[in-house]
Amino acid sequence: MSGADVGRALWAAIERRDWAAVEALLDPALVVHWPQSGERFDRAGYLRVNREYPGDWHVRVVQALDAGEQVVTEVEVDLDGRTDRAVSFLHLCAGRVIALRELWAEPFAAPAWRRGWSLPPT
Repeated sequence: MSGADVGRALWAAIERRDWAAVEALLDPALVVHWPQSGERFDRAGYLRVNREYPGDWHVRVVQALDAGEQVVTEVEVDLDGRTDRAVSFLHLCAGRVIALRELWAEPFAAPAWRRGWSLPPT
């Protein structure tokens, strides 16, 4: 399985709520860092956060970029009528995720000063 395949498989397992499959893709020494909130999780904590995240959310992979043992994924997560986006940097060891750095962005309106310069939304 390529690195990008591991990234896609991780998100697909999270979307299915297949926690055994998620756990199998995570190295026991996993460390997850969410810089915006300052939180860090080990494997058990990361599994629990995802397992118990409230609401009926759905995740889809926009893209997965493979650089061998380093992978970057971009995902969209729909929850309560809004779509959040995340970029995740996965570091692999022996085909499993050993380090994960996720940057989550909430949607925001474009500032008035630059409206009219961008292309129409897709």
